[in-house]
Amino acid sequence: MTSLEISDETLVQQVGQGDVRSFEKLYDRFSPRLFGLLRQMLEDEKEAEDVLQEGFLYLWDHASSYNPDRSRAFTWTVMIFRHKAIDRMRALGRRARVMESAACELAVLEPTAVTAGETVDMKERQKRVHTALNELPGEQRKLIEFAFLKGLTHHAIAESLNLPLGTVKTNIRRGLLRLRDLMKGGQS
Repeated sequence: MTSLEISDETLVQQVGQGDVRSFEKLYDRFSPRLFGLLRQMLEDEKEAEDVLQEGFLYLWDHASSYNPDRSRAFTWTVMIFRHKAIDRMRALGRRARVMESAACELAVLEPTAVTAGETVDMKERQKRVHTALNELPGEQRKLIEFAFLKGLTHHAIAESLNLPLGTVKTNIRRGLLRLRDLMKGGQS
């Protein structure tokens, strides 16, 4: 590093003060290594580009919170981008599960050659499921419907109903266990 070159830590602090030129220098200095990290983590160049952009937007907004006494600037930045990549992987996983679920539902809805006996069996199963759902306590039934019929995440349910996340998860799990027992014919 030449004596004229500004340290990473100083650049981040200047970015925290709203200095656009320092932000540009920081981007030029960090983006190649961060992009490599993101591409390796996400295994997708397009996703890595998107997360790189998100990460730098976050860095612009939060650079003022950087404390050089706690970590080196590059280490702090890597942690931000790593968390962004993990968030993206989780979102991609949720998206893949939703797509898989939709594909299964589509397969179920597609017309197939169904015998009269199979139609009767399906209607009986639907009736049993409907009856079992109605036997669940109201809170559990409502949460299961939100999660499985409306496709909401546990976090979205908790937020929309103003309930603790743990309560939502517990009630859905208890409801599913009870539903399983009811479908098996048990009365536990």
